[in-house]
Amino acid sequence: MLIRIRIILQHLADGKRVTAGQMAESLDVSARTIARDFDYMMNGLELPICYEYKRKSYVLAGPLPSLFSLGGDGVATDGHLKNKVLRRKEMSVRRQRKPVSSDEAQ
Repeated sequence: MLIRIRIILQHLADGKRVTAGQMAESLDVSARTIARDFDYMMNGLELPICYEYKRKSYVLAGPLPSLFSLGGDGVATDGHLKNKVLRRKEMSVRRQRKPVSSDEAQ
């Protein structure tokens, strides 16, 4: 969920209008999942995101709080976050593998 939110916020911060359908297609999830993410960002996190009914899209309605800053402030990029998640999954799989003893290998 955090990666999805990060990617959505990046699109909004770039000045793009986004729809739940567009984001769902690009993130390979349902439009309903993206709608829940927007609901969480707008109501749970109270981010300045508005839904424009005429254009059926979401837009950023003000500056993001510094915690959600997406500029060159050292915050990890989307690609970096994805790679980090993939590395953690790989390490988890490696830990779960049972080491083969020398007796079993023969």
